[in-house]
Amino acid sequence: MSKDRLTAFFDAVLAIVMTVLVLSLKQPAAATLSAVLALHKEYLTYATSFFVLCITWHNLHNTFQVVRKINGGVLWANSLLLFVISFFPYVTTFVSDHFFARVAEFFFGIVFLLISLMYVLLCFTLYWADKANKALFQVIYRPRKFTIYFLIQIIGFICGYFYPPAIIITVILATAVWIIPERRAEQIIKKQHQH
Repeated sequence: MSKDRLTAFFDAVLAIVMTVLVLSLKQPAAATLSAVLALHKEYLTYATSFFVLCITWHNLHNTFQVVRKINGGVLWANSLLLFVISFFPYVTTFVSDHFFARVAEFFFGIVFLLISLMYVLLCFTLYWADKANKALFQVIYRPRKFTIYFLIQIIGFICGYFYPPAIIITVILATAVWIIPERRAEQIIKKQHQH
């Protein structure tokens, strides 16, 4: 299988998940500003989920630009990532309906953590499929970002035990780590396109 078919499949599933995500948003009880503002927790949870998915897509898009080979392990790692991603509409609604409930927030945090772990697994399987690809290693090897990212998530779970919404707050902070593009990856991709 070519990497283009894999990325097309990923894009299609992600588009469906994002569509379900927005369709799961509650409608305001009335056509008034106060009714819209009453759904602020729902909008915050939706926006968090949406941008987690966008940033995951953006990072994978950059990574796959330097991928040359894929194998069965990559297909399974990609499937596991999509499996976890498919839970986002469900946990988004769960947290929206029970914003201050520990179980709902922990469930959201666990799905987010699993997406992080499946993303790392996919990066490793891509590397194992093509160890000679130095550009790929340079794009995926980001220990500082990953360390900060996982530390924020761990802090979120600890704080979330005492104040459950802390989990969604730390999900936002952890996601923000990836908003700034990886300059090294962009430079490698740019050089590859020039040759």
